[in-house]
Amino acid sequence: MVQVGVSPQVRASGIRPAPGPVRLTRRGRVVLLVLLLAIATAVAGLVAAPGQAAERPDAAATVVVHPGDTLWSIARRYEPRRDPFETIDDIRRLNGIEDFTVHPGERLIMPSRR
Repeated sequence: MVQVGVSPQVRASGIRPAPGPVRLTRRGRVVLLVLLLAIATAVAGLVAAPGQAAERPDAAATVVVHPGDTLWSIARRYEPRRDPFETIDDIRRLNGIEDFTVHPGERLIMPSRR
């Protein structure tokens, strides 16, 4: 086998000529593109600020019952535009109150405002 374009001295010495530049096949380019997109997505996910889809559970509003307060007065004061019966039901459910009695100094968890 005769190598074209190679001098007889190089052929006799057994030295191979330096290979040409690296060329990517179409499949290689696709794999490289997918790899770069995966890295970019991972970096964007790590750098992005976390979203807040809902309020944190520790952000619930609370009200301290004062002397003379009733569930009705608290509901009217807390959400004046909402039906007090609905607000009272929510307050009772959130605080595990079985009747309609509240005591001064008691801390009540309030429903989120709508």
